[in-house]
Amino acid sequence: MLPHDYIRAVTTDDLMKRREELHDLCGRFARIRDPDLDVEPEEEDSFLRELHYVDSTLVDRMIEARYSNVENGASIFISHSSEDKPFARWVATDLKASGHKPWLDEWEINVGESTPAKISLGVKEADFVIVILSENSINSNWVEREWQNKYWDEVSSGNIHVLPVLYRDCEIPELLKTKKYADFRNSYNDGLEDVLSAINHLVPSVE
Repeated sequence: MLPHDYIRAVTTDDLMKRREELHDLCGRFARIRDPDLDVEPEEEDSFLRELHYVDSTLVDRMIEARYSNVENGASIFISHSSEDKPFARWVATDLKASGHKPWLDEWEINVGESTPAKISLGVKEADFVIVILSENSINSNWVEREWQNKYWDEVSSGNIHVLPVLYRDCEIPELLKTKKYADFRNSYNDGLEDVLSAINHLVPSVE
């Protein structure tokens, strides 16, 4: 029997990878991509049913992450460039599934509302700001302003509020170089585990 310590929750990354694998096995263009693909009809039927389940689970997770309310947990602003939106969406979805309250612009800003005002309020009210680091984000003035506002709160309060997440290789901003970052480059799940561990450890200090 597998020890309980070896079992972890399924992440969005797990589902997306399995979805890609299933598309390669039974998707519309599977045999075009691989003419030598050898899948029995019974296997293909099983794969198609699993693909439907994975797709449905992903949709349900995204909808729940966006619209469900969480009473407890940390409030977490996700600072990212628009080019890194899919990754930010995955992180936000998994944070919500772990019982936290992620703030993602596309979830929180409605048509007609002031984008700068909503972002400013989101940063101000957040317990933490996760800054997603990539070449895209370090060249974004928006991202820089978002995390720096929280960084100076951190300096004045003495509590950690800014959590760097390394998504792609880039030159880490000077103010963040002394901080340990969660590394998502080689393993999404390892990076997510580090982020959740840090948040769970730090939450009492920001309450």
